[in-house]
Amino acid sequence: MNKSYYKSLNVSYIKGKHKLEILENNFREIRKNEVLVKVKYSSLNYKDALSITGKTRITRKETLIPGLDLSGMIVKTNSKKFKKGEKVLASGAGLGELINGGFTEYSYVPEDVLVRIPKNLSQIDTMRLGTAGFTAAIAIEKMILNKQDKGSGPILITGATGGVGSISLSILSKLGYETIALTRKKSSIKYLKSLGANQILQFEKKIDNKILGPKIFGGAIDNIGGEVLDWIIKSTKDNGNIVSIGMACDPNLKTTVFPLIMRGVNILGISSTNYKGNRQKIWDILSNKYKPKNLNIINKESIGLNDIPKYSKNLLLGKNTGRIIIKMY
Repeated sequence: MNKSYYKSLNVSYIKGKHKLEILENNFREIRKNEVLVKVKYSSLNYKDALSITGKTRITRKETLIPGLDLSGMIVKTNSKKFKKGEKVLASGAGLGELINGGFTEYSYVPEDVLVRIPKNLSQIDTMRLGTAGFTAAIAIEKMILNKQDKGSGPILITGATGGVGSISLSILSKLGYETIALTRKKSSIKYLKSLGANQILQFEKKIDNKILGPKIFGGAIDNIGGEVLDWIIKSTKDNGNIVSIGMACDPNLKTTVFPLIMRGVNILGISSTNYKGNRQKIWDILSNKYKPKNLNIINKESIGLNDIPKYSKNLLLGKNTGRIIIKMY
């Protein structure tokens, strides 16, 4: 390393007050079972935008580097699992929440959250997927494990132009599922069709006091929550699987048990942070069976550290489409 310091974007809560700043950090000694990664790419997720803007406190420490994702190369190692020069990634697993995340030029990463980049993915590809792709993959894996039938009807994807929504559409289409995209963006119809959406619905709040609605969907991946999720539960066919991933509109859910006990509808939860399965296995699946054909469509923009605050605000306002990559060098 030729540098004596490295830059990072830091979020702090000193006496409860949110502060955002770019800092110059000194390098330190590497700890046991830790590696130092020269970060080449990161990506901007919804949680990151909440953290950057201070709208919701995501970091669990007084001062932390946000960023759920990173990819790069190991430049120092104190790990028996990883060697210097290996290309690696990390996504979720507490980054940007419990430990320093990816919005930095260099990152000290515990070995247990690192994954070797599969041969079929480049460093930028891993960030085009990132936590969004990882979340989409474990959601679809969970649906299939719970016997989601391709012939039982279309899968609804809410928040379809976001990272998880875009990648979910692409993967499900590749696997042969019929899909319906729910979006508020009329300008995104062409984009959603290019990802494989068979049908597109315009977003609207679904206030419905009926206990059960018409059977419309075979299953769903929901990024919205609230009344829309209640409507989805009431509108899902027998034995369909609904994966709850986000709460972009409302964290509260008011519903009844009738769809669960009369139709056998399953509500499944996903957490990329607390995922207990084999992360390397999921990334290997994302590199082949689940690899979207159109990652370059899903990722349209690359930005720098200084641009993150602006793009975070736009993301929370619903102005972004697909994935945003942060390039460090």
